[in-house]
Amino acid sequence: MNLMCSITMGMPTLVDFWLSVVASLITTLFVTIMATNFFHILQLSGYKLKGYTDYFKQTKFASIGRLAIISILAAGAMVITNVLLEQLLVGRALKYASIIFFFIFCLVYVVNMYGVPQKTPIKYTKRMTRLIIVFAIICFVSGVALQYLTVLCVPYFTAGGVLVLPLLLPVFVIVTHGVTLPVENIISKSYIKRAKAKLLNYPNLKVVGVTGSYGKTTVKNIIASILAEKYKVCVSPFSYNTPLGLTKTILENLNADDQILVCEMGARNPGDIAELCEMVSPDVGVITGIGNQHLATFKTVENLINTKAELARFIEKNDGYLVVNVESSGAKQIFDKTNCTKVAIGGENSSIVAENIVATKDGSKFELVIGGKRVGRVETVLLGEHNVSNILLAVAVAQKLGLSEKEIVDGIKRIIPVSHRLAIVPSNNALVVIDDAYNGSVEGTKSALNVLSKFEGRKVVITPGLVELGNEQFNANFEFGRDMAKVSDYVIVTGIINWEAISTGLEFAGFDKTKIIRAGSLNQAVSMLPSITNPGDVVLFENDLPDNYL
Repeated sequence: MNLMCSITMGMPTLVDFWLSVVASLITTLFVTIMATNFFHILQLSGYKLKGYTDYFKQTKFASIGRLAIISILAAGAMVITNVLLEQLLVGRALKYASIIFFFIFCLVYVVNMYGVPQKTPIKYTKRMTRLIIVFAIICFVSGVALQYLTVLCVPYFTAGGVLVLPLLLPVFVIVTHGVTLPVENIISKSYIKRAKAKLLNYPNLKVVGVTGSYGKTTVKNIIASILAEKYKVCVSPFSYNTPLGLTKTILENLNADDQILVCEMGARNPGDIAELCEMVSPDVGVITGIGNQHLATFKTVENLINTKAELARFIEKNDGYLVVNVESSGAKQIFDKTNCTKVAIGGENSSIVAENIVATKDGSKFELVIGGKRVGRVETVLLGEHNVSNILLAVAVAQKLGLSEKEIVDGIKRIIPVSHRLAIVPSNNALVVIDDAYNGSVEGTKSALNVLSKFEGRKVVITPGLVELGNEQFNANFEFGRDMAKVSDYVIVTGIINWEAISTGLEFAGFDKTKIIRAGSLNQAVSMLPSITNPGDVVLFENDLPDNYL
């Protein structure tokens, strides 16, 4: 075979080698830039290959199709050009000029790629930098090898080997992830080890762990706000609720004079909460409630409940203090099975209750009762009655940690809304905008719609619906549509993933079909608002999926 190839094309020369190196370098630059979109999906998927591959299934491999178009068009242009140059008896080196078409197509792809806005931009962390470097090396070596083979064996396709690289791009991302994963695991474990060692230097530090299917971030911040009336508090920022997120918090934010560390604990798989407990050793555990979040990974509600119960079991084993919202049946199961010092919020025999609740578009007022004693009338700017329950969870923690009644009441008054969680945000067009973009639970949507009902004027809901609910996803979004029909005047559904379920639910509830609008993106939905709203109307942004969902 090699003999026939040599006779046909001639053996590659030193010039061929260096030209293939240059062509591969340029191609590697383009393909690596193109690959950042795919690494972004991997990052949004928590560096889990299942989330990465699910994205392609969900989008019906559209992104791979676009890459294929680049390779096919460039291959056609290259073959035609090389045949013409062959007829003109042009030297082999000049035929490398035909690769310019491929570079042009790649440049068009890159320009269009950067023209698409990202909801959550890629984070160029040290891990992402390592991934990109390894990817570029794999891409370059593969490019040189493919170029050499095509020069050697494929007539009229000089330099054409690199045209295969865009098609291999998604696979190279997987290979890169596999190659770097052992190193990343070692690095992660070293960071976690450092965080644990640092915690050992703070023997008097009290740690509060907050978990649940919904409300974790809000409750975490309410607890921190109230405890700050008496203590120096360190709280995990944003939605940092993974081992590396808490590690970052401990290593960068925890100071020697901090007295309380409040940690949010998230989970997508059994064992996740146990890992976090082993890492930070919480003295106080809070379970906000159990829903059907992340059923796509947990598979069953029983697995989900057992995973959240890992916090309760740790507290029980270490003679800690547990606070549970027993209005959630799943959380109540955990409460009933746990034998430790514990407080139930929302139950008939709860020692901490809110009476005479008045929830308005401006916040809530209620009478706080602790241990049968009426502490006083309390006000909060947090929207929705569900946030009253969240506050009571925090009050239980504050009481255990020794805050006075006055400190608790003052702390409640100073609570500020958490960004993107039922927060009123300024608007340039006289609309009332409720930002609940970071809420993605069934319970949260019901609370948000209840808040929306408190406002006057026409009401618009913009939402992509709910995800990661496994077999329950269609039914949950169908019910969400029915619920929206009760309070909304317009509904704009962004993306395609839940369009059918939501629109069917709306129509089933008798909602006007002409007021169900489909938008390709959040930006497109926002651009539609001037045509359907008037000053004073209310717009609720309910959930905002990251870029790995359509």
